[in-house]
Amino acid sequence: MRKTGLTNQTVERLMLDSGVVYLNYDSPTKRTKLGACRGGNEFSVTAEMRDMPFDGAGGLVQGARRIISTTATLTVNLVEISKEILKIAIPGAEYTNVGAAKDEAGTAITGETYYEIKRAIEKTIPDFEFTDVAIVAEMSGTKAPVICGLKNAMAGGELNLSFSDADESVLKITFTGSISPDALEDEPWFIRLPEKTGTV
Repeated sequence: MRKTGLTNQTVERLMLDSGVVYLNYDSPTKRTKLGACRGGNEFSVTAEMRDMPFDGAGGLVQGARRIISTTATLTVNLVEISKEILKIAIPGAEYTNVGAAKDEAGTAITGETYYEIKRAIEKTIPDFEFTDVAIVAEMSGTKAPVICGLKNAMAGGELNLSFSDADESVLKITFTGSISPDALEDEPWFIRLPEKTGTV
């Protein structure tokens, strides 16, 4: 007989497709889509563990594992690139309007302008901007989406843009959640998993 974990509930427990990435998901007045993606997105929660050793014990002792730290990230692959997205990708960067756009010959292009994106580090610890970020995807068997989010997130600061024939640039941004000084016990991530409940 074939061995399988498949049950009649399996098809109601699948996360589907690439999802949509939102900034400020829990704030309806500030919630915005980050942009169109290509190549999928990845949500990750990684805990650093310490297994406490004891003389005479030949391995891990039950209850002797500590959580040292937790890192929660969301990596998105954006094919849509704008000045606002680049500002998010480079923490501490600002953009300013620097006048009419020009072609390689120096001729002004009507109706177009340049924005210059740059960063000036003026403090040892800069005033970075933090935002909540969430990926919202479809959950089979329910009309409600699955939501995987980061609290107080900031981009990692790496910027890589590739340019090649017959293709579009994809900007990878890795957001990392951060712990609030006012709630040090709360890890900076959440998962909201929908589940159908019985009707009365």
